[in-house]
Amino acid sequence: MGLSVKVKITGVRETLAKFRTLPKEASAELRDANQKISEELAGKIHSAATSANGQGALVAPTVKARRDRVPSVQAGGRKQAGSQSRKSKGQSPTTVSDLIYGSNFGANVLKQFPRPTGPDHWFFSTVEDNQAQIEREWLVAVDKVLGKWGSGG
Repeated sequence: MGLSVKVKITGVRETLAKFRTLPKEASAELRDANQKISEELAGKIHSAATSANGQGALVAPTVKARRDRVPSVQAGGRKQAGSQSRKSKGQSPTTVSDLIYGSNFGANVLKQFPRPTGPDHWFFSTVEDNQAQIEREWLVAVDKVLGKWGSGG
């Protein structure tokens, strides 16, 4: 388990409904354009996680773009993270998902995590900081694809 986010964009439902009337190649082109947008966002989240705290640096390599029709990024997973001292105590190894929530949202009790802040330390706040740019880039990509396929290809 981890974190994932699809960027909120005004008018996305109507736009995607229009894409359902177009050939599948149009959706594939939109997915390709969104992959580039999502990869840029994933890079920014990776940088923010790396500089946020020690656990963020362990989680950062798992941040990746997802191929979708809207910009989408995910982080986390079952990959082992950090030193495996738990293994010697007979417990299951620490995974990235064990660290991601404390690293991103903070904790009051566990001292290895930063104090809670609102809304979070690096994942969603980075998306919010880049929301306008992502929306502009997505609309340009949609216009380009609709310009090519909207009149019959």
